[in-house]
Amino acid sequence: MRLEMLNRRSFLLLGLSAAVPYSSSFERNAPQTNLAPNAIDRRALITRHNVRRTQLSTRSPLQVGNGSFAFGADITGLQTFVGFNTMSDWGWHTQPLPPGQKPSDFRGTVWETHGRPTRYPSWSKEQPELGAWIYANPTRIHLGRIGLVLTKADGSEASASDLTNCVQDLDLWTGTLDSRFQWEGQPVRVETSCHPNHDTIAVRVHSPLIAAGRLAAFLHFPRDDGREFADYVGAWDGDAQHQSQIVRQSAQRADLVHRQDDSEHHAALCWGPTMTFHPPAEPKTAQALTITKAEYGAGEHVADVTLLLQNAIHDNQLAMDVTNETMGGDPALRQPKVLHVTYTLDGQTQQTEVGENGTLSIPSRPSRHRFTLTATGDTMEFTCSFTPSASPQAPPTAQATFAASQQHWPAFWNSGGAIDLSHSKDPRWKELERRIVLSQYLMAVNEAGDLPQQESGLVNDGWHGKFHMEMYWWHAAHYALWDRWRILDRSQGIYKRFLHSSQARAKSQGVRGARWPKMTTAEGQESVHPCNAMLIWQQPHPMFFAELDYQAHPTRATLEKWREIVFNTAEFLSSFAFWDEKTKRYDLGPPIYIVSENTEPAVTQNPTYELSYWRFGLRIAQTWRRRLGLPPDPEWERVRNNLAPLPVEDGVYILHEGVKYMWTKYNFEHPALIGVYGMLPGDGVDVPTAMKTLDRVSQTWNLERTWGWDFPMLAMAAARVGKPSQAVDFLLHPSSGFQFDDGGYCTGGPYPYFPANGGLLYAVAMMAAGWGGAPAHRSPGFPLDGQWDVRWEGLKPAL
Repeated sequence: MRLEMLNRRSFLLLGLSAAVPYSSSFERNAPQTNLAPNAIDRRALITRHNVRRTQLSTRSPLQVGNGSFAFGADITGLQTFVGFNTMSDWGWHTQPLPPGQKPSDFRGTVWETHGRPTRYPSWSKEQPELGAWIYANPTRIHLGRIGLVLTKADGSEASASDLTNCVQDLDLWTGTLDSRFQWEGQPVRVETSCHPNHDTIAVRVHSPLIAAGRLAAFLHFPRDDGREFADYVGAWDGDAQHQSQIVRQSAQRADLVHRQDDSEHHAALCWGPTMTFHPPAEPKTAQALTITKAEYGAGEHVADVTLLLQNAIHDNQLAMDVTNETMGGDPALRQPKVLHVTYTLDGQTQQTEVGENGTLSIPSRPSRHRFTLTATGDTMEFTCSFTPSASPQAPPTAQATFAASQQHWPAFWNSGGAIDLSHSKDPRWKELERRIVLSQYLMAVNEAGDLPQQESGLVNDGWHGKFHMEMYWWHAAHYALWDRWRILDRSQGIYKRFLHSSQARAKSQGVRGARWPKMTTAEGQESVHPCNAMLIWQQPHPMFFAELDYQAHPTRATLEKWREIVFNTAEFLSSFAFWDEKTKRYDLGPPIYIVSENTEPAVTQNPTYELSYWRFGLRIAQTWRRRLGLPPDPEWERVRNNLAPLPVEDGVYILHEGVKYMWTKYNFEHPALIGVYGMLPGDGVDVPTAMKTLDRVSQTWNLERTWGWDFPMLAMAAARVGKPSQAVDFLLHPSSGFQFDDGGYCTGGPYPYFPANGGLLYAVAMMAAGWGGAPAHRSPGFPLDGQWDVRWEGLKPAL
């Protein structure tokens, strides 16, 4: 029996401020609680998890952003010493095609599919260059680095180790970053904020060093170097390979354009009346750059990398990421390392240092892509607005941007659901609550735009910045349970956007309906790769989202909104299943890749998770027809009723039918077989078998070789089979693949791994608000042992 919906969405329109042109994009839902008559003090809940840092991190930025645009800052509040990224949904670069070729020329690879030769967008020995180009393009770009220029008394630039008394606070309630430090005995304060409705960064800097001419600000455009995985996106050398130009300039504004190949984007710098804008200095002839000494390591454990760096000089410049890989190894295991460099340039000997995962940049001449702002007083206040094309409109001022952020974030925190664990006795409550709060902030900063987001959000690049449709559930489904549909609706349009190309993909493979892509561009172009071509577990996702939507909004409008998507998905699900005349059943595969992507696709057949999800999808499709007043589709029903059973061996579910050595060879990566009764509601599942399977996985799976969303999936399975203590344990598991740093970013896969944050939010909401058929008592996914006092409001139950 399904839990009754706890409350319907209600909207409170925020009034417009005459002083600040701003309107909130979040609805305010009247809080309701299942435990106490008094509403949760949301401000206290959120602010007790504000982030404070006192030292530089070269891996983990603190971010401000609006969900489709984000800015990552180092300890200075900007990108002064660490090349963190400024990224957006719209900022991409496309490399030139191989000569004489176009994407439509790609033929892919033929795979035998139940006696029918079928072409898939997989690697092709005949077209390796074109396949590699389609896989890599476009690549998400770093829009522009904003930082401080700190000039020492001797004229050299400061390094991070020169700063003292660093204190940096991220105020989650207002989305504002406040960074204070001392440098050469003088105080510096930097405030950073992002406008909620514009891709604008606002900066205020206070210091007596400004008037002394020793503190300035810069904007620097990098070039795209096409790397697939990059903590620091772009490269700072190769000035001639891209162009940065001033389009127009007035007393307090400069409009800039950055171009590389056929891609371009724009930036508008706006500053106060006491400030001056400086274009790039004229290039000058420089003497040879020479590395005289370079050491990488920590303490006594250092490696001499002088020759390595000298050989890395190109065009009399040196620009490289400082990682164990680029430095030739790790001389100090499990210790933060620093690269110390002494070099000569223009007859002067200089020194610099860069922390591990930082970026070393030694230009031989002023970059033609670096613009500077100076000021005469003790304060600098400016904004930088990024756009895909030139904008004649006046960008928001710094004052308006800070004010808008200070209105926007309280509106966000007061919308949707909330969970307060502070009355619990279990000492782990604070860490779990911290993960919940920071995950909400990070998802709203990185993943609240019009497109599904890549695995690392807007922090850095993985897989060239492209998003993965099978992971869309883990990135976005939590918004439904937290009743933040205004955010979720923005990206749900991706299915209509991709419908035509997905129908064409299905038709080309001899099946009906729409076959949704896996790793894709914003236009729906599948990235060439065997896994991308043959993964199938993303196909029923639209059914899940549609049903969540109908639970929240049971109207005809919702039915019509999803009708075409649901029916085309069902057509694919039913036609993809292959009828085996010998066994008198419908099979899935081969060739297919399953969730874990670690089995041989040519022989993989009838995976447990996918069989249950196929049944779920076809059941929802028939339910949709009934709601629309249509009769059941006989083909869909025939396939659903005759799908192969979920494969069982020794009383437990297995990855797929006929798998060998599963518990010793394949007991790593995603244990999706337990997702059939946890994340999924259990179509085709025998509950006692599911319970035994969870026990077996818990005992034998190599959880050090799993990561991210695996642990929320395990928690949901434990909750659904009636093991709430184990569910909590999974959400706080010590695996190195599921740790949350001080900023809330999760390990697992390329860092950071946002499916873990999204999965955590979905799982904990499900454990609090319940699910279809859950026990009737409050917070059924948490233990009733007196250790957990879970107070929540505004959440929705899971399916």
